[in-house]
Amino acid sequence: MMDRRDFILRAAGLGAALGLGGCGSEPGLPFGVPRLVGTQPDEVMLYDLYAMALYMDGGLGPRTGIIKVEYVLADKPVELEFWHGHGGKSHFFTVKPEHFAEMKRLRKVTLQTTEIASHSHKLFIDTSDPKWRVPGAKPTPVPLP
Repeated sequence: MMDRRDFILRAAGLGAALGLGGCGSEPGLPFGVPRLVGTQPDEVMLYDLYAMALYMDGGLGPRTGIIKVEYVLADKPVELEFWHGHGGKSHFFTVKPEHFAEMKRLRKVTLQTTEIASHSHKLFIDTSDPKWRVPGAKPTPVPLP
């Protein structure tokens, strides 16, 4: 049977190994969001994830594309088609290097689509919440900015 002291030491070690520091989050991350520890101290683990549409009232819309970790690693602008269009014309959105930098910090990124039929749409990309990960996506180490 493990005594209280051993339990506390093991729990603290597990928390440190998982990046779950007791004082909130890593520097540069929102409070309470632990860094997903990479194999090196200067990297974060990211996954392919869904970009999510937002309805005009702020409600959650459908998935609107997959943001691949390879895009984050390439650090080049990527233009993607939004989930719907009008009269054969599609809305598009561009994920830029400044967005990738925020994603590496596990911050939620909000984007606007191109305008069609006198309107545009908002969407978000959230690397901090596992519910937006593509099923089966593999963790990939990404260097921090």
